[in-house]
Order: sequence, then C-alpha cells, then structure tokens
Amino acid sequence: MDNRKIILAFYMVCSAVLWFLSRSFLDWLYHTFYAIRRYAAVGTIRELLPVVLGAVLFGILFKHPKVNTVMDEVVSELKKVTWPSRDDVVKSTTVVIICIMIASFILAGFDLIWGKVITYLLHT
Repeated sequence: MDNRKIILAFYMVCSAVLWFLSRSFLDWLYHTFYAIRRYAAVGTIRELLPVVLGAVLFGILFKHPKVNTVMDEVVSELKKVTWPSRDDVVKSTTVVIICIMIASFILAGFDLIWGKVITYLLHT
C-alpha cells in the first residue's frame, strides 16, 4: 500500500481532533459544574481520558479492515482528481467576490427602499 502514510496521517488527525474535543468538553464540565471538582481523581481523568480516547480511536481505525479499504480507495480516487491551477482559482475567486458584492449592493438598495416605505407608511 503506497497510500499508507497518507492514511496513517489522517488517522492521527482524527485522533488529535477527538483528543481536543474531549479535552475541551471535560474542561467545560470541570469549570461549569462545581460538584465535579470535589472528586480527587478528576484532574487525572481530565488529563488521561482524552489521550486514551484518541489512542483507542487510532487503534480502531488502524485495525479495522473495512475502514482501511475505504480509506485506500478514497486516497486512490483523490490522486485521480484534476486540480485547478493557481490562475484558475484566482480568476474563479475574483468572479465569486465580484458577484457577492453586486448582490450585496442590490440587497442593500432593496433594504433601504423598503425601510423608507415602511417608515413612511407607519408615520402617516
């Protein structure tokens, strides 16, 4: 498998995201609920549980044959994608930004007109 390094990097990123989210959630619980702070082992749990969850997720992803097959197929398909050049991306982005600005000005004009109409109707 020549895609193995990419797949392992993806598994590590998934594990790191789970670690970060579980760590943030446990910190939120710790700072939100005073009763949790009374337990002696809460500090150890706050530090150890996210690491364990991340390691378990990595192990599950690494050992599961169906996940590995799907990820190998995904990486193979992504290698077949024709990515746009930098010039194409710049041109497309410029067109999108200009269209958004035009639409914003049109909507702002309609908003001003309707605001004046409603103000006129309410004051008469």
